[in-house]
Amino acid sequence: MTHFKKSLIALALLAWSAHSQAGLFDDNVARQQVLDLTNKVQTLQQQNQMRIDQLEAGNKQILNLVRQIELQKDELAKLNGQNEVLQFNLNEAIQRQKDLYIDLDNRLRAIEQGKAEIKAGQQASEQDSFDAAVALVQAKKFKDASAALNKFVAEFPKSDKLPAAQYWLGTSYAMSKDYKSATSAFKNVVENAPTDPKAADALLGLASVAAAMNDKKTSRNYLITIIEQYPQSDAAVRAKKALMAPN
Repeated sequence: MTHFKKSLIALALLAWSAHSQAGLFDDNVARQQVLDLTNKVQTLQQQNQMRIDQLEAGNKQILNLVRQIELQKDELAKLNGQNEVLQFNLNEAIQRQKDLYIDLDNRLRAIEQGKAEIKAGQQASEQDSFDAAVALVQAKKFKDASAALNKFVAEFPKSDKLPAAQYWLGTSYAMSKDYKSATSAFKNVVENAPTDPKAADALLGLASVAAAMNDKKTSRNYLITIIEQYPQSDAAVRAKKALMAPN
């Protein structure tokens, strides 16, 4: 084999070796690129799966929240319904209470009006009885007057005219010369109603009865008492005249 042929063979081997090495290098790069791409795909898949899992978990939470909200809405609707029923019952109770108060107030008003009418009738009857009894005294019908006045005292024991009735009763007895009964009636006024306008007149009546019974000392004491205790009364004027009169 000639040197030239050997050189050609050597060059051919060298070219083949270089070509083979280049091919081998290209395969490694491709494999690495495929491996890298595969890793990226897997990474992306994992990331996507994580995101999907997160979304699913988030969706579950959202669904749970939606369910809870729906349950709360149902509960709220029930509570609102119960509240409406309670409010209705409360309004009904308030209205019934108002109606009861109005009815009770009307009844009380009717009772008070009835009492007022009864009282007015009693007062009219009281005044009529008193006036009729006093008229009998003034008509000098003393026996009838005493009976009428005693009846008045028995029927109207709390009357504000009781002192005056006792005074006129004492006067009626005195005019009938029933001095004991007259003294009792006059003393009833003095002892039980000392501030009544008829108290001074009753003392004057006692003085007159004592004088009629010839008890001048007692009569004089009554006259002095009138002047001392009721100096501004008409009875005091009469008492002074009686004290100044000759015995």
